Amino acid sequence: MIVSNLNVNHSAHVFDAGYRSLADNISILNSEFRGITGDILRLDKEQDDLGIYNVEYVTIKDSSFTDIQGAIAKIYRGGTDESTFGPHIMMLNNSISNVGGGKRNKSGAMLYLHGVQDTDLINNKVSQSRGIVIEHTVGEPQTFIADNEFVNTPQISVSELFTGGESTAILQNNRFSGEMN
Repeated sequence: MIVSNLNVNHSAHVFDAGYRSLADNISILNSEFRGITGDILRLDKEQDDLGIYNVEYVTIKDSSFTDIQGAIAKIYRGGTDESTFGPHIMMLNNSISNVGGGKRNKSGAMLYLHGVQDTDLINNKVSQSRGIVIEHTVGEPQTFIADNEFVNTPQISVSELFTGGESTAILQNNRFSGEMN
């Protein structure tokens, strides 16, 4: 699948979940996205912090993202309820270039994950893009970020919002080069 030139409107999003909507699974496989003024996946409508979220599983694999002003994904699971196990995010073998730098991208990130419980970001190539922002909230989130290559892209930001202390994320064998690292 190729999605390109969604640029007529200043914030043309590919998929924008509605309030109180829940998708079981969203998969982007072997796809190409380029020239988009908004976000690819906007799954951040449940900000009343009741432990509700817009998607259970997101898989983004073997795809490319070029000249995207918004984020590849904005996912928000707020609240302090530990009764749910998701969302679960997997990004594997993607090529990402010039993503997240639009002036309307309020997260300032090419990937923004708030309260996600299971994150795997493996073997992605990222260049000239904004950073990855991960905010752990409750439970025991599992975050694994490994074997990624970042060129002219900021360091990964992982914060523990409520528990404090050191990050529980596992970051290994990620390579950074260029001016923004």
